[in-house]
Amino acid sequence: MSSQEFQIFTTLRYDPALLTVPTSPSLAHAGFNYTTPCPLYMLDFHRDRLVNAAIHWNWQSVITCLSGPAGLSHLSSTITSQIPDLSLPHRVRASLSSSGHITITAAQIPPTSLSKLFPESLPPPETSTTPQEEEFQVLVDAEGINPSEYSHYKTTRREMYDAARKRKEIGLKDRKEVLIIDARGGNGGEVMEGSITTPYFWRERRWVTPSVREDKEGWQGGQNGTSRRWALERQQKIQAELGLRKVPAIPNSKFVRHGTKAYRSAMARYGFKPTQPGPYSMGPIQADHENFSWYNTKGAAHSLWRLLSNQKDDGKPEDKPGEVDAQDQQYDTEYLCEVSIGTPPQKALLDFDTGSADLWVRPEVFKNGRSSTFQLLKDKSWTIQYGDGSKASGFVGSDLLEIGGLKIKDQAIEVAKEVSSQFSQGKIGGLLGLAFKQINTVTTGSLGKRDPQPTPVDNMITQEDIPKDAELFTTAFYSSRDKEKSFYTFGWIDQDLVKESGDEIAWAPIDNSQGFWMFKSESATVNGNKVAISGNHAIADTGTTLALVSDKVCEALYKDIKGASYSKEYQGWVIPKTTTVEELPDFSVAVGDKEFVIQKEDLILAEADSENYYGGVQSRGEMSFDILGDTFLKSIYAIFDQGNSRFGAVPKIEKTQNITPATAPESSDGADEGNGKK
Repeated sequence: MSSQEFQIFTTLRYDPALLTVPTSPSLAHAGFNYTTPCPLYMLDFHRDRLVNAAIHWNWQSVITCLSGPAGLSHLSSTITSQIPDLSLPHRVRASLSSSGHITITAAQIPPTSLSKLFPESLPPPETSTTPQEEEFQVLVDAEGINPSEYSHYKTTRREMYDAARKRKEIGLKDRKEVLIIDARGGNGGEVMEGSITTPYFWRERRWVTPSVREDKEGWQGGQNGTSRRWALERQQKIQAELGLRKVPAIPNSKFVRHGTKAYRSAMARYGFKPTQPGPYSMGPIQADHENFSWYNTKGAAHSLWRLLSNQKDDGKPEDKPGEVDAQDQQYDTEYLCEVSIGTPPQKALLDFDTGSADLWVRPEVFKNGRSSTFQLLKDKSWTIQYGDGSKASGFVGSDLLEIGGLKIKDQAIEVAKEVSSQFSQGKIGGLLGLAFKQINTVTTGSLGKRDPQPTPVDNMITQEDIPKDAELFTTAFYSSRDKEKSFYTFGWIDQDLVKESGDEIAWAPIDNSQGFWMFKSESATVNGNKVAISGNHAIADTGTTLALVSDKVCEALYKDIKGASYSKEYQGWVIPKTTTVEELPDFSVAVGDKEFVIQKEDLILAEADSENYYGGVQSRGEMSFDILGDTFLKSIYAIFDQGNSRFGAVPKIEKTQNITPATAPESSDGADEGNGKK
């Protein structure tokens, strides 16, 4: 085909019924056709498709012809002037040459309902109430094609599609479609698109469509169709309509990077015994109240343990307690998030924690007597105890909670009444648990009968505060050097961040039987050498600083770092300060079936001494599962999909890797005061 014959084109629907869309409140989600009386379906998206193709081939005449409001009007008038009968629906093809000449062909088509053109959502196949039309027979072309600019943009060079249809003996009038697959080795077998349609697949209780992009590996997927774009942007529009917004994760000005403190804090939090020598171990607590026997430091259903220091040479601890206290653990929280509680709203900076399920606040942060909507929940109480023996306890009420534009009614608020001196000195306003309800610590009555209360996410779902197809929250953590970037979302996914990753979301089913966000993690890789860990699981925990993995994985990682060694003094693996970024290995851990790289700057947590850094990856001791804390989470965009019982992720590696540990962040936002005020 000569360059003179080569054209770009788009096909769209002309339908006079579309002129009624702006007067139909039930179609307010329709986008362009709701805001603009126009008989052409999604004309703005079709114009954008043509302009993007023209930009790719540098067709300046087309770009000038179609750009801006004037270009949209020109395309609309050109098409409608060529419709044989303006009272009937038509299928229109608009083709453009490099000179900007537009050719229009039109053929009459049957009418269809506007609700089908602009569905609010696609129901699951087994519950669909959509009137059934004659079905298409869907075939798969096993030969496949190599994605290119000609499969990404809609052009008259369509021999690959014609060949696929010919191989399946599909005629023009046949109600058949053939799916095109990617023939390349790395992506072999992945569906790209249909020969004339955009396919959607029902997968893991959600409709998905093949990925479309151009990245460093070349073209990926097929065409970015207009209906595909509309469906993907629909979720973002729901977010805007509901007033949902990002919740900034503010760097805690009191957070101090300290390797051994971070490790012993994790020991106290989860009650695990170390398998490597060091100054700290764990021993059972003799609780002075029966309720304490139920909970560890953050409310998980395990036995309570006390952190002990000064081990003897035989590895057994002496009887005196160590120096880790609740204040240390509060300083082990890197990010704080602002919420509002009560009426009028009282702001509080809380630690959002996927490893616990309580929402508790210090009494000086939330004064329940000043809230007209606070309701005391009679006979309910709560108690937590930290690994150093310090305690906090109080009463429970319900009140209005606001997070990221969402207003949650009747949320259980646990107000501290009695706190140990170490605990009251902390600067965090409290904690907001994002794990599962069964590890909430609320009890009822004098006998302390367990009475777990719904978490904020539970209430968002039951109160239908968030879309039915987005019963989830997400996290994106960055280095403290990037003070304004870290955030949470509730009820929506930041699709721009997903797109920026260049990957589709990788999903892993979760097992929440222990109350955690737990998934399979059966491998890790160090510089291309895979470490198999059959049957292994991991949890994603925003309340833990380190990534804690098996000794087998630790040894494989640090063996590939020149000069790295295990330090009994610091009870952790240390890395020489002379190590460069280039000398650090590529290290990844599995989330379900896909491994994710931990960026190199997070393999180093903090200074250990004048010669060494403390590593960000350490031993999980006798724990039966890995704990993937901030060291891991900073390298991904994490999606906690409670509605579909799954955990999702895409990579999020910062372009510049700085392995010099960040110092405590300076703050002028009130993060050091715990009250959300400047």
